[in-house]
Amino acid sequence: MAQSPLEISFLDSLHLSPDLKLSVEVANMEHIRWHHPITLPPHSYPMQKIYTGKQLRALYRQVEVYDHLSAEDHIERAARSFEQEFRRLYTQTGYTIYIFAGAGRCGAYALRIASYMAQRGYAIMAYLFYREGKLSDECEAIRRSISDGDLRLEEVYRNFTPPRIKEQDVIIDGLFGTELTTPLFGGYVGLVDFLNASKASIVSLELPSGLFAEDNSGNNLDHIIKAKYTISFDCPYLAFFFEENKPFIGQWSYLPLGISPQAQDELDATYYLTEDASLTSALRLPPIHPEGKVLFLTTESGHSGRTLLSSKAALYAGCHEVHTVVPEEEQLALQLALPELVVQSMFSRTELLAECGKYKALVISEGFGLGESAHTLLESLLAATNNPVLLDSDALELIAHKRSLLDRIPVGSILLPTHAEFDRMTTKHRTDADRLSRAIELAERLDCYIILRGSYTAICLPSGLVLFDISGNRGLYSMGCRNVLVGVIAGLIGQGYESVSAATLGVHLCGLAAELHAGRHSERTLTASQLIDQLGSAYRQLEAH
Repeated sequence: MAQSPLEISFLDSLHLSPDLKLSVEVANMEHIRWHHPITLPPHSYPMQKIYTGKQLRALYRQVEVYDHLSAEDHIERAARSFEQEFRRLYTQTGYTIYIFAGAGRCGAYALRIASYMAQRGYAIMAYLFYREGKLSDECEAIRRSISDGDLRLEEVYRNFTPPRIKEQDVIIDGLFGTELTTPLFGGYVGLVDFLNASKASIVSLELPSGLFAEDNSGNNLDHIIKAKYTISFDCPYLAFFFEENKPFIGQWSYLPLGISPQAQDELDATYYLTEDASLTSALRLPPIHPEGKVLFLTTESGHSGRTLLSSKAALYAGCHEVHTVVPEEEQLALQLALPELVVQSMFSRTELLAECGKYKALVISEGFGLGESAHTLLESLLAATNNPVLLDSDALELIAHKRSLLDRIPVGSILLPTHAEFDRMTTKHRTDADRLSRAIELAERLDCYIILRGSYTAICLPSGLVLFDISGNRGLYSMGCRNVLVGVIAGLIGQGYESVSAATLGVHLCGLAAELHAGRHSERTLTASQLIDQLGSAYRQLEAH
């Protein structure tokens, strides 16, 4: 549906004032911290770094030094990669592409995309918004490279009369990207509101204009582009992983542009994205203690089904020996259901505390109980072992009711809270960004690993680093899939993988298994048992990478 003509004034909002800051200055290289990229021990493939907006400027300086790739050449690569991705997303014809470019590097991407796609036969109308003479070096270079006949380009200095954009048209948003550090105001507010109201599909470059690359707690969320797709270059951004940003980001992807490892090796990062290649070499390492065993502890009746799922998953993960403790009346049924298990009825309290240290991992999850006796037993168990403990479900609820238990958790243990469970253990958090920050602090303080499970899984390491995993699908919300995840991680620890490797591999294997099931059937039909059945194929996919 077309809009009525209107005029948006930019007289007070196009200059780089203190109220609208663009981080166009190149980072001072002397103040950048350096270290080697994270690897899963001992010699895994480096993971994809998630850079901040400021770090991107430093990265592109490194690209010029190590890869001998100028900004213009890098932006050219971006334009070609974007066009390929665009063709994948939009297969129909008969629409006009309206491209809105800003004054920074994101605007340079937008201008080069406009020029390149016009040459490829697309119907393009481009707008460049800036105060005359205030373009970044990259954007100025791209603007000068565009000939008069290349495309329709309108440069906006003061007032802007928006075009009549039809619902079937496509908007490419290249106004700010990662460069924005303060909320939009003035004419840009009107422009963003106009684009959102157009009903046309919006593709944002780097980030939807108005959104910050990291923390948006101080942002005005009323005036941010609501993109259908967000496409970044070279890396994803932290904002992609927060639920509160989904209405703006839509579906996201990032396009690697061939930056060498040498250009990235020394640039510091706190956040990483796990991918198949980063996990394959860790998986190929021979288990350190293949004879290790794990214990699943269930004290209450009625939970043997979940215990079965976790125990079976641990065996499928490759654990040599899996022990379960269940109420006596459920022992026979569990043994018949899975003969490979070592099924035991309840130890005496003294026997249990004496034996628990012999297991590579102790799993305290659903069916452990929530009463006062369970509190007392949990406290005793945490004190009785120095090996990792996997804490899920009932254990997390017990900790939420008695937070002093947090300081009793053995080093290297793994907590697997949902967002709601994490809030009950700590405090209510307003945003995913706040929650992640608290999880990082807690993992550091406890010297443990926190697998924060939400829209995406964030694995918080004691070192302060965070590994994001985006594998999987909505099928993993099915009842019992959480028990499978716990079992896989326990099974990996049981065969000698360190906690960081077990947590990362476990999350990714379950995600791959869910994707494999969806590829053959549908994510709607995924059950916990089917997830276990796909673990072998998930292993094979990683091993063959």
